Amino acid sequence: MNILVTGGAGYVGSGLILRLGEEFSEATITSIDNLTTGNYRFIEYLKRDKRYRLLQGDITKSADLKKALAPDTGMVAHLAAVPGIKLCNEKPQDAINTNIYGTHLLLEAAVKCSVERFISISSAAVYGTPQKHPISEEHPLKPINLYGVTKVSAEQLVEACYLTRGLSTTTLRLSNLYGLSAYTPWKTVIPRFVSQAVNNEPLTIRADGKQKRNFVHVQDVISAITRCFKAPRQAVAGETLNIGGHALSVNQIANIVVQEGQQKLNKEVSKAYTSLELGEVYTSDFEYDYERASKKIGYEPEREVSQGISELFDYALKTKAE
Repeated sequence: MNILVTGGAGYVGSGLILRLGEEFSEATITSIDNLTTGNYRFIEYLKRDKRYRLLQGDITKSADLKKALAPDTGMVAHLAAVPGIKLCNEKPQDAINTNIYGTHLLLEAAVKCSVERFISISSAAVYGTPQKHPISEEHPLKPINLYGVTKVSAEQLVEACYLTRGLSTTTLRLSNLYGLSAYTPWKTVIPRFVSQAVNNEPLTIRADGKQKRNFVHVQDVISAITRCFKAPRQAVAGETLNIGGHALSVNQIANIVVQEGQQKLNKEVSKAYTSLELGEVYTSDFEYDYERASKKIGYEPEREVSQGISELFDYALKTKAE
């Protein structure tokens, strides 16, 4: 059996490829990534193993998808996307083309190949400004930025394909990512704070820092995806699941980074406050409900935020020294 990971050179995808190789030892693992934001350099060594195919290609091109979807493809993890508010605002046409049209093409190809499991990665951005707590999967979908809009559209395409084409689909709505993966970018809140501290820069906190987020370790997300692949079909087919971690304010995160930075760097770490990004959600409460994922696939976040921050510091200092 072949397992396809779209966006396999990215933050979640690179680590997922490694985990799938361990969990499905008899399977071949194929990745397709256009390398706009991802980087194969950190898993390049896998090319020496015939079980892995690391392809450069675009999910918006049918010819590239045809190469990626081997005849025996049984499972697909769809992570390819133009991620985040800022990048979607800067490249709106690419965001719409990749996140919506690319998802459509991939679903069509998966149906033709009779794929058994299709897991699509979405985001808490689909909820917009929370109207009630806790935020369960039944919360209204009212995104306030282009990124969230494209994710809602992709979710609807996935659901329609399940209802009308019989494709066994599962959508996972992720909260804010942090932690080490095979390829770790430094753009999300926690990795960015750690990078700033290591590079003698102030931690840039948007607004007053009292806004709360739910932070989930990338390795816990990878575990959730793997659990979905292994779960009984009836438990996950047609389901949408929140995948979350720990609720903390941005100020609380900054304080942990400051404390850890002072210990690791043996110097003071400063803060600087700036304005919110256009379309960024501000809420002083963000209680993310992932009880359904706990019941359906036995998901529970295993990593503590402080541990993840410490690991990021160690990695950042090691790579800087190299």
